[in-house]
Amino acid sequence: MNLRRTDRLWMLGGLFGIIVLVVAAYLLAIRPIYNDKADKQSQADDQALTLVTLKKQLNQLKAKAKDQAIYTAQLNAKTAAMPDSYDMPNYLRALQTSGTAVRVVVSGVSVGAPAKVTGLPDVIAVPINLTATGAPADLGRFLNRLQDVQSRAVLISSVSLSVSATAGMAASLTVSAFCRKSAKCTAG
Repeated sequence: MNLRRTDRLWMLGGLFGIIVLVVAAYLLAIRPIYNDKADKQSQADDQALTLVTLKKQLNQLKAKAKDQAIYTAQLNAKTAAMPDSYDMPNYLRALQTSGTAVRVVVSGVSVGAPAKVTGLPDVIAVPINLTATGAPADLGRFLNRLQDVQSRAVLISSVSLSVSATAGMAASLTVSAFCRKSAKCTAG
């Protein structure tokens, strides 16, 4: 009877030992692997979400890149309208050429001192007074060219009309040509 009891004790001890080994193996070896797997899965899910966001941004940038030529043309037009230097000799030649194109004679040109534009710290205005002589319809086309056709940004401040016996009509104009504030374009 003692033998049976001893065998039972050994069996119970062996069963308890096996249970302890299984629990210890689970707690020390298997459970950390499952936790690590869950952490890595969470990171992978986060990265998948980030990837979706980045793909959306990439598609938006690709759509904008298709319009790059349009943006470049707009930038070039705005840069031409607001150069970073006065370049008055070339601009005055352009005014005379513009007048000649619509049969208007541009004369009596005087350029004033550059001044800062109120409310726009990076813009300088250069006042120009000039006289344009020609037929009334031609003078109208010349004014349109000043505002719309030529590339330089110009604001017509005032126009005084008078009748000329020899050339039809004379317009005394006060305009402001603009440039961006830079080392070559500063207000005194």
